[in-house]
Order: sequence, then structure tokens, then C-alpha cells
Amino acid sequence: PARQNGAEVVPIINHLLETIVFDYIVYSYDWHPVNHISFVDNLRNRTRYIKGGYNASIQVYDTVTYTGPKYETEQVLWPAHCIQNTDDAKLHLDLIVNTDKNNIIHIRKGTDPDIDSYSAFADNIKVQKTVLDTELKKRNVTHVIVAGLALDFCVGATALDAMDLNYKTFVVEDASR
Repeated sequence: PARQNGAEVVPIINHLLETIVFDYIVYSYDWHPVNHISFVDNLRNRTRYIKGGYNASIQVYDTVTYTGPKYETEQVLWPAHCIQNTDDAKLHLDLIVNTDKNNIIHIRKGTDPDIDSYSAFADNIKVQKTVLDTELKKRNVTHVIVAGLALDFCVGATALDAMDLNYKTFVVEDASR
């Protein structure tokens, strides 16, 4: 939905996974309920919460400000994507997914229908945190390398949060879109 060709980064990420020994690998997933706030198709169900009122010209990739039901937040509107328990929410089929349970962390984000989560650490307004920071600190992780989709949203937000949490943070631009 972020208008990138995600398949382009898979071979690059796979190369990193095959050539670098990482202590831990985190796979983050958008894992949205069907009624998620970010889906443009759900806009009509949330008209009373749109700051300035509903406008029929609002479309995909526009930004609106919601004043409820639980939070006030700016939201980019996306096509429906990564709906929980669908194939669309799975990692790319060609991506190497390490199955060693001792060094893998899976993070599902965007699970609350009323707030989006670009970062693998927390939602967009920092009301709800994922377990990622706790899990990394428990494992004494000090450096975080981020790659994937989308550089200007999820990768960027994850990297910024990692820096805010005092991790030495690196973004692999070639492995991000």
C-alpha cells in the first residue's frame, strides 16, 4: 500500500540474512483488523470522528485527523492491507524466515482498530507499546539494524523509536523501499 515494489528488497534482505550472523532477528507484521482506522474503505464508518467533517473527495493516500473514538490522531488513508489471518498479512514467500525460536522475535503491529502503528515498538501516538523494547533489553541488545517496507513509514518510524530508546540504530537503505 505504500506504493513500493516490496519484492525488490527480498533478495537484498535474504543476502543480509545469509551473510551476517545476527544475534536476534525481528520480523514485524502489519496485522490489521478488518475495521482498521487506516483503511480508506472504513472512512464512512468514522465520519463523525473526522476533524472538519467528512468530505466525499477524501481518497486513498490523503491524510485526515480523527478526533475519536478513543484517540485524536492524524492518519494517512491506505487501501485495505495486511488484514489479520489473511495471506496478505504474511511475510513475502521468498523471504528467508529463520525458525530458530531462540533468536527470533515476531511483532504484530496495527492490531488496534482505532490507532495505526508504523513502528515495531509502539503505535503512532505512543499509547500502546509492543513487546519489542522489552524483548531487546532482556537480551541485552544495543544495536538495531532496520530494513524492509516502507522506508518513509514503518522502517523510518521503527528506526526513530529505536534511537529514542537509545539503541545504536542503522537503516539499510538498499534493503528498504
